[in-house]
Amino acid sequence: MISQDSLRTLMISSPDESFIEIIQRRLLGLQGSAIRLGSMTFRIVGVEPSKPVLAPSSLQETVLTSGTPIVVRIPPYRWKEYGIQPKRNYRFVYWRTEHTPTTFIKQLEENLWKKYCGYFSAKEQPELLLFERLKFRKQVAVPLKMRGEESTIIGTLWDFHFGPTDDMKRRILQFGLDAGFGEMNSLGFGFMNVRGLG
Repeated sequence: MISQDSLRTLMISSPDESFIEIIQRRLLGLQGSAIRLGSMTFRIVGVEPSKPVLAPSSLQETVLTSGTPIVVRIPPYRWKEYGIQPKRNYRFVYWRTEHTPTTFIKQLEENLWKKYCGYFSAKEQPELLLFERLKFRKQVAVPLKMRGEESTIIGTLWDFHFGPTDDMKRRILQFGLDAGFGEMNSLGFGFMNVRGLG
């Protein structure tokens, strides 16, 4: 519940730096003004640019942690491969804790590669294991209302641990940090943070 006069932070992330610069300029021009988001009105009190960056390859560990739930949807043509037998004929099923972590990792990697290749017009996907060590935090159900219809989105929160990485792996992980992990990123899902080195 958002109360009147409370302070909220809106974070916008994208691999497109020119898009971020345009948004930043427009928000700077609106400082002190009221803007509407849905049915709510907010006043912009400040704009602060920030770009989380993966550390260069080193012996230290980097941890990416999900700030918002990661959504992974599994289409029907993959159900048999993953041993999934839903009770009804859904358009897709959300990855949940009842499914194997291998399913989550495989779908997550494929989604990130697809976004990366599409954004950079890459022709081929190199054989590269992106996620080697991850820690499940929790599963959440998020109510969502779009175009007058209500639904429930199932997402999960994780910590991803990375040791030394080569240039290619670091590039695609940085892209994931900017674009988001999983699906429905434009709705705010899959927002990632760099937790730090340990």
